[in-house]
Amino acid sequence: MFRLTIKNLAANRIRLALTTFAVVLAVSFVVASFVLTDGLRSSFGSLSEDIVSGTDLELRPVDDFGQSDLLAESVLADVQAIDGVAAAAPVVAAENNIRPINGAGEEISLSGPPQIAFGWVGDARLSRFALVDGTDPEVGQFTMDLDAAENHGFVVGERYDVITPTGRVELTLSGLTSFGENNDTLGATLMQFDVDQLQEMVDRQGYDSVAVALAAGADRAQVAEVMADVAPSTEVVDQATLESETKADFNQGIDIIGNILLGFAGLSLFVSIFIIYNTFSIVLGQRTRELALLRTVGADPAQLRRSVQLEALVIGAVASIIGIVAGVGVAFGLRSLFGAVGAELPDSPVILSARTMLVAAAVGVGVTLASSIAPARKASRVPPIAALRDGAEAGSLRSRTRISIGGALTVVGLATIAVGLFVASATASVVATLALGSIGVFVGVTMLSPIVARPLTALFGWPLHRTTGLSGRLAQQNAGRNPQRTATTAAALMIGLALVAMTLTVGESVKAQLRSTLDSSVKADYLASETGDNTAFPAEVAAAFDRLPETDQVASFRYEEAMVDGELRLVMATDLAMTDTLFDLGVEQGGAGEGSVVDPLMVSNEEAEASDIEVGDVVAMSFASGAERDLTVIGIYQDDIVTDEPFLLDLSTWEAVGAEAGDTWLALSLAEGVTAEQADLAFAPIAADYPQVQVDTAGGYVERIEATIDQALAAVNVMVALAVIIALIGIANTLALSVFERTRELGLLRAVGMTRRQLRRMIRLEAALVALFGAALGVALGVLFGWAAVLALPATVTSTLSIPVSRILILVAVAGAAGLVAAWGPARRAGRLDVLEAIAA
Repeated sequence: MFRLTIKNLAANRIRLALTTFAVVLAVSFVVASFVLTDGLRSSFGSLSEDIVSGTDLELRPVDDFGQSDLLAESVLADVQAIDGVAAAAPVVAAENNIRPINGAGEEISLSGPPQIAFGWVGDARLSRFALVDGTDPEVGQFTMDLDAAENHGFVVGERYDVITPTGRVELTLSGLTSFGENNDTLGATLMQFDVDQLQEMVDRQGYDSVAVALAAGADRAQVAEVMADVAPSTEVVDQATLESETKADFNQGIDIIGNILLGFAGLSLFVSIFIIYNTFSIVLGQRTRELALLRTVGADPAQLRRSVQLEALVIGAVASIIGIVAGVGVAFGLRSLFGAVGAELPDSPVILSARTMLVAAAVGVGVTLASSIAPARKASRVPPIAALRDGAEAGSLRSRTRISIGGALTVVGLATIAVGLFVASATASVVATLALGSIGVFVGVTMLSPIVARPLTALFGWPLHRTTGLSGRLAQQNAGRNPQRTATTAAALMIGLALVAMTLTVGESVKAQLRSTLDSSVKADYLASETGDNTAFPAEVAAAFDRLPETDQVASFRYEEAMVDGELRLVMATDLAMTDTLFDLGVEQGGAGEGSVVDPLMVSNEEAEASDIEVGDVVAMSFASGAERDLTVIGIYQDDIVTDEPFLLDLSTWEAVGAEAGDTWLALSLAEGVTAEQADLAFAPIAADYPQVQVDTAGGYVERIEATIDQALAAVNVMVALAVIIALIGIANTLALSVFERTRELGLLRAVGMTRRQLRRMIRLEAALVALFGAALGVALGVLFGWAAVLALPATVTSTLSIPVSRILILVAVAGAAGLVAAWGPARRAGRLDVLEAIAA
């Protein structure tokens, strides 16, 4: 049987290639995710070592709530005076809030690698940068790493506008720097400023930390002990700790990318399982007579099953090897894909670890063996005499067992999804239950779908029957002739389109909620917010708007953490006296204008119910500045997008406790009689001084947020599209094998007068019907999953189901067209069959 198995593989090279290709797809995406993640981890690990290479010790504030997160500037001199300290330098850095504008008037995009500003350190022992051109930065100047300068068009000696949290400044690029010997920035833009100027630009009085280089022979432990006593609430860490912490910070982001990639690799693997299963079913179906002959000459069912599984083992092993090589290529493709959607990944080495190869082998061999079990058992159960007749087929479409198992899996899967959406709380448990539930639903629906495959393909095929004549009628009959094969082939496409339809439904529901909330709640004429990563902008912006005669009211909104009942909560502050005229918060009890309370507080109805808070109650809060306040509840409001935090304080309290002074966004109303054109002219000078602030009408703000949502959904759907492509390849694979299986049938059709063109059209239309069937099931499941997700999301995000009908219809049409494209190769082969050879097959 072993020799026979090997001969069978060698004698059917095309079948072997098609089966192997399905497995290669599954392996390559898993390998690609590991290769990318390991490469990024290696690159950032090396970067972490370079960042702290010159620092022996570092003094920094203890990260405790209520303690200052900056060191007093006087600490630097105290550290420099310690015996054993060869050099000490202040560390000041700011990420993504210092943005230079090049000569073409373009900001460096914040999507992708970060922009980081550093205070310049002149001592080479502690400096992370080496000057390679020009001079050190002084007040009114800055330097930039040489690769960023070249990539973005910055020239030494030229003056450039720089956007800062405190406004726009004009600075001269005094020099170019290198981060380490090879400027390994991993794509980040690194800038250096005079320390005092950087502090002024970010409105920061103090240092993030003080870095120390020890003198030769100094006792590290003794110096660290003395440093710890220089200032209260500080700690001293060594180089190893700094390196470990830096790697951990980088790894958080890398783990997110890795988990996303593994998630989509898992999706691709799941889709590929259906393709592999279907491929084995078709191949073994084509060999029914061959297997029956083996039974008649003495082979028992167990031997046949072992023979088939041995074939699967060989195919899995070969596919794993090919998949490992292909996975490296896919990794480069995924890197380009991330760049295309605006999430550029830094360069990293190709690392093919032993772990990756073992996982690849386990996936390739394991999935292939698992997918071959059911077809092997089915083939071995066909009676020898029955199998020797043409058209013999095992199994039954309406098998009670199949229906029972499929129905049970669907119900259990839906119940598991419900647990994940409504019961589970930890992120890991939510993801696990949703994944398991989705797998159960997809497998269950696939097992049940043959029941509806014939009527649905007949329904979809009716227009083809009417418009394309004989080819359409035969395509319709072929798609419905083997409902189980049609359902299994369409299952892979169903999974991908279900996820696309779900994301579209959730996204459209979120946007509908946003539009509805702003239409009903926002009375302000304009909303101003930060254009970058939602960092705060200076309070002077609100003052500048308030001074304009064209504005009537200007309300600032600020965010900060506060301790409430021993728990850190994010709280928001605004001028409560303005809320009634600028917003409709849906106040249920009390109101913003109730009484003359010293420290007023408004609470969302959800928080009020959860914490049993009523109007007149006192809520104690502790702030990061160390201040404590007892706030009196003056109103209970509905929880919505406008006030998306449970606690709303007055700015008078905010300023009294010394909380963050920067605004996150503003609400503005125009003075009576002021037109939009007049307002735009009045706002233009402020926009020039503070270009990081964007002013929109309520409608414009909605459009901007919707564009952000669409961009996020597009990134998800681009990744899901990979699974859809795999599914379409599966359709092409199935049709190619089907052409082999139906060689005699196709030859007879040609013999009785069907033209090559009609035959090719029949194959293509059959593929389109299978794709439409999968699309219909996928869209139905996707809308169902989307509805469940909308129910599970907080009411502040969305509470109304909105189905993007037009987009979904386009999705179904595209799926049908893609089916036509997928059938191009099999259709060409069918059209080239020699009639006499086909009939004799």
